[in-house]
Amino acid sequence: MKSGSVKRIPGQGRVTPRGATRKSQPRKDWGAMLRGGRRWIGPVLLVGVLIGAGSWLVEPISGWLNRPVAEVSVEGTFRYLSRKRIETLLSDQLGEGFLQLDLAAIKQALEAEPWVAQAALTRRWPDLLHVKIIEEEPIARWGEIGFLDRGGDIIAVDDQSALAHLPLLAGSDADAVAMMERYQDLAQMLRHRGLSIQSLRSDRKNAWRLTLSDGVALVIGRDQVLEKMQRFATVYDRQLSERWDDIEQVDLRYHNGVAVAWKAQQEEAETQ
Repeated sequence: MKSGSVKRIPGQGRVTPRGATRKSQPRKDWGAMLRGGRRWIGPVLLVGVLIGAGSWLVEPISGWLNRPVAEVSVEGTFRYLSRKRIETLLSDQLGEGFLQLDLAAIKQALEAEPWVAQAALTRRWPDLLHVKIIEEEPIARWGEIGFLDRGGDIIAVDDQSALAHLPLLAGSDADAVAMMERYQDLAQMLRHRGLSIQSLRSDRKNAWRLTLSDGVALVIGRDQVLEKMQRFATVYDRQLSERWDDIEQVDLRYHNGVAVAWKAQQEEAETQ
C-alpha cells in the first residue's frame, strides 16, 4: 500500500488519513442574511400599521355600535295592564347604550309589576329593543288583596275595579292553593247544570259556604265538601231544578239529605 493511501472499510464512513487536515468551515454570508431579512420588513411594518389603526378605530366603532336605543317594540295582549304602563317602566331602564343594556335587570323590573307574568327582551340590530309581555290571568278575586291565578298564587294589586266580574274567594292565605283547586272542581260540577259561583268562603273554623251567581246560598260545612256537593247535584237534578227560582238556601250539613229554605218562608219570617 502506498504511503498516504487510505483503505476503505465497507460499512464505515470516510476516515481522515494521518497527517491530513480538515477543510476550514466557510464563513457566514452576512450580505445574504441581510438580503433575506429585508423580505420580512414589509409584512412586519404592515402588521404594525394595522394594529395601530385598529386601536385608533376601536373607540369610534364602539361608540357607533353602542348608540342609544332608537325604538322599542312592545308585543302582548293587554286586558288589565296598559301598554303605557310598560312604556313607563321601560323608560326608567333605557339610560345605557344599546350594547350596554342590562336585559336581566330590565326583565326583573318588568316582572316586578303585579300584572306581568313573564317578560322576554331581545336586541335587534342596529338599535331596536323588542319586548314581549305575557299578562297575568286572574281566575278569582282574593279577599281585598288582589286575585288568584290558575295555580292559586296570590297577586296583590291596588285597584280591583277591573276584577269585579270575577268570583270572590276568601280564606286563609295559607289555603289559597287548596281553595283554587276546590273552586275549579266545584265550578266545573255546577257549570254542567247552568250554575256559576259568585263567592266561595272558608272561615276560621274551615267551614265552607258557597253563593251562586243567582243569589242562592249553599251551606257546606267543614268536611266532605266534594261528597256533599255531589249529593246536592243529585238532589238538584231530581227535584230542585224545577223549583230553583223559589229557593233561598240549601243546607248540605246532613249525612242523608239536604235542608231547603224557600224564599216564601224567608218572606214570611221577615213580615212577622
